[in-house]
Amino acid sequence: MGWAARDFRSANEKTGSFLKRFRAALKRSESVDLFLSTYENKLDAKGRVSVPAPYRSVLERNRSPLYIYKSLTLPCLEGCGPERISQIVDAIDDMDSLSKEAEVLQTMLFSAQEMKIDSDGRMLLPAEFVEFAELDGVALFAGIGRSFQIWRPDRHQQRELESREQASERGVPRLTLGRRGGQGDR
Repeated sequence: MGWAARDFRSANEKTGSFLKRFRAALKRSESVDLFLSTYENKLDAKGRVSVPAPYRSVLERNRSPLYIYKSLTLPCLEGCGPERISQIVDAIDDMDSLSKEAEVLQTMLFSAQEMKIDSDGRMLLPAEFVEFAELDGVALFAGIGRSFQIWRPDRHQQRELESREQASERGVPRLTLGRRGGQGDR
């Protein structure tokens, strides 16, 4: 075997070994860090509100900043980490940049702001966010998986009732469960 073949085989073995280690590390790091459940926290007159501890834990584990923006379709705020913002940007980039659809989604990014969480676990919501969601003394955090929403409690309760009513009348939407991108159980 010539030197080139030996070097190729050696490099290929190293690459294969690296890929195995990389895939194993990736599987270990695929912990399910989701924003789940609902929490009500007081909103003070300055707009400070405590971010629920489980939500802070998700952000801390991933060493991620928190982004908040105005919902496009609901009277609430939405929050997420940078991965979700990146997915939104990628989706917009895949669209015709002059399309109305891209323009609508870009509107969401116009309002996005990185929030600083203080040592007490609180963030300061800008007045325009408080006004948009019509928050008055209490903020309800509703986890929806890779992101969460911040509602005025009575509005969230109404939305939940409407969703349950719709499910009762029309049935629950069909879900395909399994790994993203793979064949799942139905």
